[in-house]
Amino acid sequence: MTYPPPQGTLDLITILKAAYPVGAVYISVSSTSPATLFGFGTWAAFGAGKCLVGLDSADADFDTAEETGGAKTHTLQTSEIPSHTHALQYAGYYHAEHGTFGADTHWMFNGDYIGDATGATGGGGAHNNVQPYIVVYMWKRTA
Repeated sequence: MTYPPPQGTLDLITILKAAYPVGAVYISVSSTSPATLFGFGTWAAFGAGKCLVGLDSADADFDTAEETGGAKTHTLQTSEIPSHTHALQYAGYYHAEHGTFGADTHWMFNGDYIGDATGATGGGGAHNNVQPYIVVYMWKRTA
C-alpha cells in the first residue's frame, strides 16, 4: 500500500482497526475508552498498577508477553544487606595519655567490659521498591 492511499480507498475506521488489531494496547492520559473514542472493538483496562517492560527472550523474567512480576515493597533478607560491622560497646569512660603533640596518643579503657556483642540496628520492615513513574490509562483490545 502506498501512503497516502488513493482518496476513498480506506476510511479512518479501517486504518484504526489496522493500527489497533485485537491484542494491541492503547495508551492515553484520557480516561475515555478507545471503544468510545474510535467507535469499534471491545477494550479492557490493562496493566493496572504495573509498568511496561520490553520482551527479552534471553531473560526468563521477561521472555513472555503479559508475564508479571516484581513487588511494590520488599523486606531485605540478611544475604541482601551490604556487608558491614559495628563498633563494640563498652561501659565506663575513656581518657588519653598524651605524649608529644599529635603523636603517641593512647586511649585507655577504664570501666566494666560489656562483651563482644554489637548493638542491634534496623527494624526489619519492608522498604519501598517503586521506580519513578507517571500514571496513564492503558487499554487492550480484546475483540
